[in-house]
Amino acid sequence: MLDGIKKKFSVICLLKRKHTVFILFACLALSPATLMAITLTECIETALEMNPDLEAAAYRVKASRAARLQARSPWYPALSVSGSYMRTNNPSQAFMMELNQKKLDMTDPGFDPADPDDIDSTRIRLNMKYLLYDGGRTRLNEEMAEQGIDISRYERAAVKNELVYEVARSYYEALKAGELIAVFRETADSIEKSLQLANQRFREGTAVKTDVLNLEVQLAQAKEDLIVAENGFSLAIAALNTSIGADIVHPDKIVPPEGKITAPAVDAADQYTVAQRPELQAAALIIKSKKLDLRHAKRAYLPSVEAMGALDLDSPVSDNFEDSYVAGVTAKWDIFSGYARSARVSESRALRNEALAFLKKTRKQLQLDLKKAELQLSNAFQRLDVTRKAIENAEESLRITRERYENGAVEITALLNAQSAMTASSVRNKAAYYEYLEALANMKRATGEQWPW
Repeated sequence: MLDGIKKKFSVICLLKRKHTVFILFACLALSPATLMAITLTECIETALEMNPDLEAAAYRVKASRAARLQARSPWYPALSVSGSYMRTNNPSQAFMMELNQKKLDMTDPGFDPADPDDIDSTRIRLNMKYLLYDGGRTRLNEEMAEQGIDISRYERAAVKNELVYEVARSYYEALKAGELIAVFRETADSIEKSLQLANQRFREGTAVKTDVLNLEVQLAQAKEDLIVAENGFSLAIAALNTSIGADIVHPDKIVPPEGKITAPAVDAADQYTVAQRPELQAAALIIKSKKLDLRHAKRAYLPSVEAMGALDLDSPVSDNFEDSYVAGVTAKWDIFSGYARSARVSESRALRNEALAFLKKTRKQLQLDLKKAELQLSNAFQRLDVTRKAIENAEESLRITRERYENGAVEITALLNAQSAMTASSVRNKAAYYEYLEALANMKRATGEQWPW
C-alpha cells in the first residue's frame, strides 16, 4: 500500500515539470473517482497538447524550418574530405602515382615507364566549393522556404481552429445527451405520478382499466427512451475523448457552461469577415510562393560562377605525405537545354495561375461557410426563445390536465397528450440550448477567431 502511494506521488512530481494537462491525465489514470469536474477550457487545453492532428501540424512547421536551412546552405562553403588506397602496376597510373608522391626519378637506370614495379598510393583530398553567383536563384529558394514556414504555420492554425470547434461541439453534444437523460427521468417520474393517480381512481371506480394500461405503456416507452439516452450519453463522452486525444472526461465530471445567453447583435452580421481565417491567409501566401518560383524558373537562363579548391596529400603508404593543391573559379552558362527551361517557366506560370484560382475558390467557400454559421446562430437563438415559451406552456398545461383528470373532468387521452407535449418541449428546449452554444463556437471558427476566446 505504502509503495503504491509513493509510486503515485513520484509520477505526479515528475509530470509537474511538464504541463498542467499531463497532471490531469495522470490523475485520471491513477484515481478517476477523485477527479474534480472538468470544464470546456480544460478539455480544449488538453486537446491542444495531446491531439495527434495538431501534433502532426507542429512537425510540418519544423519540417518547413529545416527546408529553409537547406535553402540557405549554398551561402556557405561546401567542404568535403575523401581518402583512398590503391596498388597497381598499370604504367600510366603508376607513373602518375610516383609523380604525385614526388619520388619519380627518370634518370634512374632502372626506370622503365612501360614496365613499372608494383606501386602503392595513399591519397587524402580536401575539397572546397563556394557559390559566387547564380543569378539570384539561391536567394529566391530561401524566400520560398520562408514562405513555406508561414504557410505551414497558417495550416497549423487552421487545424487548431477546427480542433477547438470540434472539442467544443463534442463537449456540448455530451452535455446535451446528459440533459436528455434528466428529461426522460423526469418524464418517467411524472408518468409514475399519473399512474399512481390512475390506479387510485381505478380503485375508487372513477376510471377504467385502460387508463392504467395506457399509462403503463407510456411509462415503458419513457424508460426505453431513457436507456437510449444513457447509451447516447456514453457514446458522446467517448466521442469527446476521441476529439481531445486522451480519455480525460468522465461521465460524472463534465460541467455545464455558466453565463447568460444573449441575442446575437443584428447589426454585427455585416461586420463578420473571413479575413482572419488561416486557410485564406495560407492561400494568399501560396500565391506569393508561386510567384517567387516563377522568378526562380526565369533565372535559370543566367550563368553561375563558383570558386573551387582542393588540397591533395599523396604517400606510398601512410606517412611522408607530399602535398599539392589546385584552386580557381569555374563559370557555367547553359546555352541550350532541350527546352527544359522554357517548359519550367511555363509550368511555374501555370502553377501561379492555379494558386490564384485556388484563392478565389477558398474565399468563396469560406464566405459560404460564414453565411451558414450566421444563419445557424440566428436560427438557434430563435428556436431557443420559442422552446423556452413552449416549455412554460407545456408545464402549465400538464399541471392543469392532471388536476382535471384527478377530478374526472378529462379523459386519460388528454393527460397522455399533455405528458407527451411536455416531454417533447423539454427535449427541444435542451437541444436548442446546446445547439445555440454550438452555433456560437461555430461562428468563432467561421471567423477565424483563435483560441482562447
